[in-house]
Amino acid sequence: MRAYGKQSKRNSASKTQPREVELKMELASGTADALLAHPLLAKARPLPEQGGQFHATYFDTGDRALKRKGISLRIRRRKDGAIQTIKAEGRHRGLALERGEWETPVDGALDLTAAAGTPLEKLLSDEALRADIKPAFTVETDRRAFEMEFDGALIEVALDNARAIGGDKTAAFSEVELELRQGDAAALFGLARCLSESAPLRLSTMAKSERGYRLLETQPASPVRAEPVALAKDATCAEAFKAIARSCLSQAVRNEVLVRQTQDPAALHQMRVGLRRLRAAVSLFGKHLLSDPESDAVRSDLRWAGQTLGAARDLDVLLARIRSTEASGDGPSQAGAVERQRARAYEELLETLHSRRFMDVILQTAAWIEAGAWTVSDRKAMRKARKHPVRDFASDELSRRFKRIRKLGEHLRALSDAERHGLRIRIKKLRYGTEFFAPLFSSTKARKRSKEMAGILEDLQETLGELNDLTVGGSLTRFLPETSPERMERQRRKLLDASEAAAIALAKADPFWR
Repeated sequence: MRAYGKQSKRNSASKTQPREVELKMELASGTADALLAHPLLAKARPLPEQGGQFHATYFDTGDRALKRKGISLRIRRRKDGAIQTIKAEGRHRGLALERGEWETPVDGALDLTAAAGTPLEKLLSDEALRADIKPAFTVETDRRAFEMEFDGALIEVALDNARAIGGDKTAAFSEVELELRQGDAAALFGLARCLSESAPLRLSTMAKSERGYRLLETQPASPVRAEPVALAKDATCAEAFKAIARSCLSQAVRNEVLVRQTQDPAALHQMRVGLRRLRAAVSLFGKHLLSDPESDAVRSDLRWAGQTLGAARDLDVLLARIRSTEASGDGPSQAGAVERQRARAYEELLETLHSRRFMDVILQTAAWIEAGAWTVSDRKAMRKARKHPVRDFASDELSRRFKRIRKLGEHLRALSDAERHGLRIRIKKLRYGTEFFAPLFSSTKARKRSKEMAGILEDLQETLGELNDLTVGGSLTRFLPETSPERMERQRRKLLDASEAAAIALAKADPFWR
């Protein structure tokens, strides 16, 4: 979102790496008219030189070498000239797109000499790769642009009606881009939250280049699994929670796109995992860092969002079990009946994902992570919690939870069904906590212990989950082949034995955080 016809300040000659910090949202329905009527936009300064119609051509090799390295290369043309842009993704994707960006005016053709000093330069040292770079897809955009001050930051706002064209496929979309010019990135989320009052906005982590690449793919995009969270050993609790929460919500958002597009069971599972990881993070930090009314409201919203995924996910699991039974010839199958029920559950799920409430929960959660009341509270305890070293916090919190779980595990057989279910929830939170905090303890011994503990926790969580399913049953069990009481009891004893063995192994495990 820079002026054309003159050299951009963000170019390859800069001694420091230029950065683009941008928040994207989709206009979920209708036009931008309602958004333009928002008082903030109505008072914003129009930027006609930044708006208009753009035609962007994106380049890559035949085997998508640039995409694999997280680099995009494009030439964007408009009436008064053309700009070549190189962008490079950061190591970890978050809620806002933060990328290196280098812009150079060109005469309409690629100028690969401008790649000097950028991540693209190293790739271009391969002559064969260099020769293979050619147009991959195009994006046409009709943009209206504004500039405003919000919460101490200077922000460019772009309203785009766009169309990506790749091969014989086309995808139209409307989105709002908020780009930080000066100030704190948290202001982007605060502004997004305000704008969502006028029009339904869906948080998006998808760059225009990614939309184009997806048109070229012959297979559906793969579900997004959790990525390790990069935590500095000297990070504060506030810094660590933001990094963890961004990662979790980003996983949920990226999979939510796939669920809406494909209804892929694996994408739904990973979306649910993302929300569960986020709720676990809130629980881990919540007692001291997130002890305010707004955080309580976010907890409630996230619980609701997770529950909306439950029915469809349960039917996915049940259908997989029935098909497995059918393949083994172990009793008659009722796959057809479950498939019909699953189809209805997905219809209801898609309605929820398209609802204003669900979109608002995701966007407001993102804003809360970045700029919620917990980040600025003057309460002494919360100020202290924000600055507390996360490495010390992790040691104390993991020790406390580990001690409680080991104590309950010593009497696992004597626990009631409800108590065992509660133990499973505790184990799940500890497991996510060990995943979040493992990078803080990076010695060879700590890494080995972390891996061992993760395996034990996963086994114990799984066996207790199967035991809970066997005990609770539920309305869906009518679709499964009938099982004799004797066989049920044998299965129950087997699961109890396995759970007890895992609990004993966990009691003997050495904590990696000490």
